Amino acid sequence: MNNILENYTINANFWESNPEFTLIQPFKQLWKSDKSRGKGTSSNLMWGIAQVFHPKSDMYYLSDAKERVAIDLLGVKEKDVDKFWEDHKYLTDAFIDAALSQAEKSLIAWENRMKERDQFLAEQKYTFGFTDENDVDHKDNTKQLDDMLAKTAKIYDEYFKIKKELEEEEFINKKDKPKSSTATGEI
Repeated sequence: MNNILENYTINANFWESNPEFTLIQPFKQLWKSDKSRGKGTSSNLMWGIAQVFHPKSDMYYLSDAKERVAIDLLGVKEKDVDKFWEDHKYLTDAFIDAALSQAEKSLIAWENRMKERDQFLAEQKYTFGFTDENDVDHKDNTKQLDDMLAKTAKIYDEYFKIKKELEEEEFINKKDKPKSSTATGEI
């Protein structure tokens, strides 16, 4: 599937830019049930989901993308942001399934694991083996932490290699696609 966000502008209607989503549940139900003018409410929701959950979004890597989109684009109150995303998890899961390739999904899963690993390592303290004032023995963990840090660097190297291959493959596929008559200026 193409990059859904290529068609995004502040005034674009998600459903007009991506009509295939009106055929897929649960988006079909969302689209049908929206009684707002031009289906603008559900369109904004879908653009918001795309901004937060599509890896080609400029907002994807922002740590507070969910909050920014919910509050600034969708008008959710700050105190309700977490509940908002919980209530719409069925849509975000369906969006990821419908809009991302398997390679993109795998890359995201890998990114999430790396974030967890980084967070875990950031929380660890070196202990050089000692007994505290409560007679609790603390083992020396320096070798384990050093090994994990060294392996993390290797994992990142492999991740960036795969990401680069994926980007090159997408570039080649995009380059090989025949251009429409509109794109070539024939119409």
